[in-house]
Amino acid sequence: MLREKTIKGASKLKYKQITKKNFSINQSQEKTIENFLEELTLYNNKTNLVGKSTMTDPWRSHILDSIQITNIITNKNSKILDMGTGAGFPGLILSILGYRKVTLVDSSRKKISFLKEVCKKLDIDANILLQRIELIQNNNYDFLTSRALANLNKLLFYSHKLIHKHTVMVFLKGQNATKEISDAKKNWDFSFNVLKSLSDDRGKILIINKLSTIRPWKLSL
Repeated sequence: MLREKTIKGASKLKYKQITKKNFSINQSQEKTIENFLEELTLYNNKTNLVGKSTMTDPWRSHILDSIQITNIITNKNSKILDMGTGAGFPGLILSILGYRKVTLVDSSRKKISFLKEVCKKLDIDANILLQRIELIQNNNYDFLTSRALANLNKLLFYSHKLIHKHTVMVFLKGQNATKEISDAKKNWDFSFNVLKSLSDDRGKILIINKLSTIRPWKLSL
């Protein structure tokens, strides 16, 4: 048991060090992230916000996974909508890092309640919205982000009314990303780039723009 705890502790430290080495995080931001993870752990013990197994190494599964998109979204004044933000990944982490115009949207009342509570407690500046994505009436976003919300075809359905011609979509995906792209191409025309995830050897980051519908009459949830 001691060896198992030691290995888990070493893994946590490893990915925290990797994150700090490769991304610009000051001491105040690091402390806020640590405090946020403590709050998430406490809340998650009462009501399920994220899979409990992911909290064994949150710097890999949540923090590094979120922070890596700052390599893509470099302007901290960008208007960002984090769709289906859940427990705040990646949107809340971007807010902690100084991104000033992040909106976190989710239809789950318990998740939004957690985010509002933790933002107030830790003095995190983020716009938090309890709303179904398809009901949002705004296409003024520079970036749309999402993680573990839906397959790509559905994500593009959510996105197509929220974008303008310069909007870029940044979606954190798993090992089925290639198939999801192929399936989505049946209904949508778009340009895309695929990057390897820094937090998961099987994960991918999809960067999508120039989105338009091919067969709008077949689009549905």
